[in-house]
Amino acid sequence: MRTYELTDWMGPECTGPVELRVPADAEHLILIRAIAHAVSCREGFEPDESTDITVAVDEACTSLIRRSVPGALLTCRLQVTFGTLRVAVSTTTFDGGVPSEHSFGWQVLDTVTDSVSAWRYECDPRRGTDHVVHIDFAKQFARPPRG
Repeated sequence: MRTYELTDWMGPECTGPVELRVPADAEHLILIRAIAHAVSCREGFEPDESTDITVAVDEACTSLIRRSVPGALLTCRLQVTFGTLRVAVSTTTFDGGVPSEHSFGWQVLDTVTDSVSAWRYECDPRRGTDHVVHIDFAKQFARPPRG
């Protein structure tokens, strides 16, 4: 039986994913921002677009870190698919509350990205008091990607 590599099923013009898992602590934000910036630059985003991506990653991670349970891991996954950088951030939180669409942080995310959503994993019978919350967003290239 053949083992498929990630590139076998992602298709052409797709790179990544780059995934980082760190303790859900603000001291790791600088590393996450640096990786997000490096990925966006490598993929050919304009400087302003790279800044938007870095700001969005920082805002999403900060929002989840504030709600995280002690000892939780924060996962940040970046993937480029057909001219769009998709970012997924998640961690385990106390209340499972998703960020309010009326908060300043959410408004920042909505302004600097093309799409943003937040959701939580609803059902894990082994964990009655905390929930995994996800924030996903996407940013398209302003110009066609390099070929």
